[in-house]
Amino acid sequence: MPSNTITWSNIQSICSSHAAFQDASFYLAPFISSLENWPTVDDLNRITIALKPNFPWTFVVQERVPRRAKSRGQASLNGYVASIGTQGKIPVREKNTHDFLNCLSFLIFPESKLQLNLRHHFESPSGLKPGENRTRTQDLLTIFDEGGVLRLTDADGYTSDLIFGHAIYEHVLEGKRIRAARLDLLVNEPLKGKIPLEFGHLADQAFARWLQNKDHCLSANEFSSLWIDP
Repeated sequence: MPSNTITWSNIQSICSSHAAFQDASFYLAPFISSLENWPTVDDLNRITIALKPNFPWTFVVQERVPRRAKSRGQASLNGYVASIGTQGKIPVREKNTHDFLNCLSFLIFPESKLQLNLRHHFESPSGLKPGENRTRTQDLLTIFDEGGVLRLTDADGYTSDLIFGHAIYEHVLEGKRIRAARLDLLVNEPLKGKIPLEFGHLADQAFARWLQNKDHCLSANEFSSLWIDP
């Protein structure tokens, strides 16, 4: 179904039953079980604080982006990144599937989302060619932010995949297949027997460390790809 026809009832039904949302179930449950309609920004903040009292951001209603800024992708991106990095605010369009799922990603992966936005912020636009809106690194960061999967592997070779990109969840809701970017990360802790909440915490820490290395996210060759079916 097209994204503009997804209802809150659709989200409640699919998120409660689809295997793709299992790893996010701890954070999704308070929203899909207690709200009859789309969460407002107040709902997002109230439930988030209950789940994570030390959550470093506040969700705010996204102000309308001027058409001129939209046409200049760098300007629009910079405004969004600055809001998160310097103001502690995450702009959200209410009743919007994509933005709600992005909020979910911030809840599951706060350290990684912080590092991802810091990388965006410190990318210099000086190397841009005429007509380019983003650096290559910013393109790769955006691709993974939207459509990334983290594959954790421990010393025993046990692996676990976790969805990072919120657009993957959106495609699942729409019943569409999506080609995702996969990043392989080694972790020191044994993975076998861990619950989804523990997987998410490990993945968040590992990906945040990876992003802090400025030699990473410079080439598409750093990622593999995999198809995710609805």
